[in-house]
Amino acid sequence: MSANAGTWFYRQPEADPFMVTERLNGTFWQARAVEIYWRCIEAGSTFRAEGYFGDTLLEMEWEPERWLRLKAPAGFDLKQLTGIMSRQILAIPATLSFSDSAGNQFVEWHRDGGDARWAEIQGTAGFVKPQRLVKKKGA
Repeated sequence: MSANAGTWFYRQPEADPFMVTERLNGTFWQARAVEIYWRCIEAGSTFRAEGYFGDTLLEMEWEPERWLRLKAPAGFDLKQLTGIMSRQILAIPATLSFSDSAGNQFVEWHRDGGDARWAEIQGTAGFVKPQRLVKKKGA
């Protein structure tokens, strides 16, 4: 089965975790991100998946057609994966990044540019080193 982000992010996928798992892995492997195995753990209005990169657990959460958040533990180098997701998988630039108080790293992609999300996290405790990765619309 040929899969791409159109089958699970750019439109509402079926609420079947097995099928979403297959689509995620097909998408990432087609983009040559073969080191990661994804497993969908929640399929509803918001989807969640766990990704296994060797012994490292990654997490991905998304609302189809709207936004996606990738979480990695402290010390994991997210640069290459962020690039693959931005250029080859989602085909939109990452919108923002931040860490939490435990050092976990987050990168988010927002189809609407992320202005509302950026405003939401500004000055809010728990969002460490927030960084805007794309210019604000109209700026």
